[in-house]
Amino acid sequence: MPSIPRAIAAPDTGLRAVAQVAVEARVGSQTGLFDYAVPDALTGVIEVGHRVRVPFGKRTVTGFVYALEQAPTVLELKPIEALLDAEPVLPPVLIELAGFVAAHYLVPLDEVIRAIVPPRVRAVVRRTVKRRRQSRILRQAGAVTAVGAVGLEPAQQAAAERIAVSLARHEADVFLLHGVTGSGKTEVYLRLLDDVLAQGGQGLILVPEIALTPQAVGRFAARFPGRLAVLHSALTEAERAAEWWRIRRGEADIVIGPRAAVFAPLARLRLIVIDEEESSAFKQERLPRYHAPSVARWLARKTHAVLVLGSATPSVATYTTALSGREHLLELPHRAQGRALPPVTIVDMRKELAAQHFSPLSRDLQAAIGGSLARQEQSILFLNRRGLATFVLCRDCGQARECPHCSVALVFHAALNRLQCHYCGSTEPMPRRCPACGSRYIKSFGIGTERVEQEVRSLFPTARVVRLDRDVMKTVDAADLVFDQMLSREADVLVGTQLVAKGLDLPAVTTVGVVNADTSLHFPDYRSSERTFSLLTQVAGRAGRGTRASQVLIQTYNPDHPAIRHARYHDYRGFYREELEIRRTYGFPPFKELIVATYSHRDQARAERDAKAAAEHLSATIALLNLGDIEVLGPSPAFVYRLKDEFRFEVTLKGTDLHRVADGLPRGRGWSLDVDPM
Repeated sequence: MPSIPRAIAAPDTGLRAVAQVAVEARVGSQTGLFDYAVPDALTGVIEVGHRVRVPFGKRTVTGFVYALEQAPTVLELKPIEALLDAEPVLPPVLIELAGFVAAHYLVPLDEVIRAIVPPRVRAVVRRTVKRRRQSRILRQAGAVTAVGAVGLEPAQQAAAERIAVSLARHEADVFLLHGVTGSGKTEVYLRLLDDVLAQGGQGLILVPEIALTPQAVGRFAARFPGRLAVLHSALTEAERAAEWWRIRRGEADIVIGPRAAVFAPLARLRLIVIDEEESSAFKQERLPRYHAPSVARWLARKTHAVLVLGSATPSVATYTTALSGREHLLELPHRAQGRALPPVTIVDMRKELAAQHFSPLSRDLQAAIGGSLARQEQSILFLNRRGLATFVLCRDCGQARECPHCSVALVFHAALNRLQCHYCGSTEPMPRRCPACGSRYIKSFGIGTERVEQEVRSLFPTARVVRLDRDVMKTVDAADLVFDQMLSREADVLVGTQLVAKGLDLPAVTTVGVVNADTSLHFPDYRSSERTFSLLTQVAGRAGRGTRASQVLIQTYNPDHPAIRHARYHDYRGFYREELEIRRTYGFPPFKELIVATYSHRDQARAERDAKAAAEHLSATIALLNLGDIEVLGPSPAFVYRLKDEFRFEVTLKGTDLHRVADGLPRGRGWSLDVDPM
């Protein structure tokens, strides 16, 4: 991407002002940029970040000025028709950030700007946006009750003081704050924000899950009442636009939100905190496919802000970087207030089957839940699968009921009394007979959160059971309401997916059960072990937050797997050492980079043929450039081979500095690129 001058003076003889504009039109352009002549009336007035109206084909569209330069007057360029705002909507640093994201993740600039600027901000000229209602999370953010600072323990104080040195020096340092669950990382963040705000700076807090945002907002709003803004995809468009303008005008000192909040228009950014930095939720899965922590690293360097990455289970790549000294490692090895980490018991489900016990809840887990209920304590049951069952199978012909549009099994949802595809959303009734052979012996197999909820209600009829998964998360407030039920002791058992694994601080929870630890172990993904270990460790950390004795039970058919074996002892370093050697052996990150190019087409033969041609072209390009350290893998069918009636093939690049062959990567209709896939 070109360098970005703020504005341009009157042109020299034979030259005139030209603007590169990222237009609001999805046209498949590789860069998304188009050149327009700057009219004399706007020369010296128009700046980078201004929103303009420009002709585009037979229509008129809006766009954002990305760069200004001089070009020969002989070039025939259409002129900019109008300047839409008196001041630039986007500050220069966000324009540069958009350029970085577009270049690194190989996406058109207009797609990046679409992710940065909320729809109402792009569409509405005026800066005042009326709100018909206010979401609960925004009412929390505007709270006026102030809570005083909590005294830090020695390890917390040492970490805060070390980071404060970089803040005082305006150094763009990156810190990995590796602390066990319950070690008080949030208190360190709050203390750092005290320093930042006292010096006139601003802070940005990123959390991985939408479900975690309300709890984070509650804690930060109590410490800094009236100084928060929330950027959150589940807000209404009007609310998002209003919050964005508050930030742009400098009316908020702290911004909290999931991954897209990394694009907040903060003018005095001094501190970026990314909590649970290892979470895959920080990777955007649709265009533009950016990774928020990677974007935050660039932003911190550009703005001379300090970046703090907090986690009990850091990603292997981040921990490797910290151990190498390229980033700073700070440790919080113990829980706050002297609390012990809860003991973990591994339940071998093979023995349960041998004993003819077929409930999804083992005898040990049932006894633990019953004991907590008898003592008027609470339990959390974790299963990383929604629905009543994972698939529906005919016991005569063996055919599983698949989505007619995607190559994945349909999941039965009791609340809907229907089968549903979790990829395209299509639904159909539960069949009474097998559509393939007509047999009546068609049955659901496997378990999901609904099935576990039913089992708990059946085993413990008086227990008050609540569930938290994507089916329950219909509104931004849904998770917060469930959390309130647990905190106020209106519920006894919480059943949920990974939404319950992180961030919840519930002192009355004394039993945590992982119903099936193997769900994510065998995915065709090099990070499957890392994700499993992280989830198990994080969900185990929900226990023992209060003063009562607690316990964690992990049910598995693979008790000797390293992810499960090390999770039993909360042993991150032991897991890291084993996992790093596996990554080294097979050449996965952090030792090599990956780019995955996926081709989709309704014609299966054409999809395979075009993907093969692209792989051959890439191999030839690599050979021509003599880049023997880069491999081309595939084409191979994607994990979800058929999606929304299109067949999908993947071509994978593995090596170092893969952007050396960026120009040879396939682009255009049907192709999508995923840089640094997660």
